[in-house]
Amino acid sequence: MSDMTSSDNGEPTPAAEPAVPPPPPEAPQAAAGGWGPPGQIRNWGTVAILSIITCGIYAIFWQYYVFRDNKEHSGEGVGGGVAVIFAIFIGIVNIFLLPAEEGNIYAKAGQEKPVSGVTGFWVLIPLVGWFIWLYKVQNAINTRWEQMGVSPA
Repeated sequence: MSDMTSSDNGEPTPAAEPAVPPPPPEAPQAAAGGWGPPGQIRNWGTVAILSIITCGIYAIFWQYYVFRDNKEHSGEGVGGGVAVIFAIFIGIVNIFLLPAEEGNIYAKAGQEKPVSGVTGFWVLIPLVGWFIWLYKVQNAINTRWEQMGVSPA
């Protein structure tokens, strides 16, 4: 096959150049400031009640979603899968890890940390410590999502 074609008057003319394929679509960009999508606002009381009623099973699901949301939002952290493994085999780790990750998200955003790994020590108070810890951690999470424009359901 020839790169030349003939015109009506018999003279050879160059064949049309093959069309250049369009560039691939750009990857979706993270939200302003390099942040990923925010997570879901949850009521700490509902989390507590469902965790008690289900003998801790809901708490494992909650940890999966909270850690996953944090990783998708900040690009840092252990993520949901690793958090579930920790929750099942060495649950005490998440008591300190979750508030530490949440505090780091605030620090990355240039804000004061409302919670940190030290927040985990609240669970040492008998009977009420876990509720205080859950309130502090879930409140910090909800505040961050509200800052990102999520409204409570």
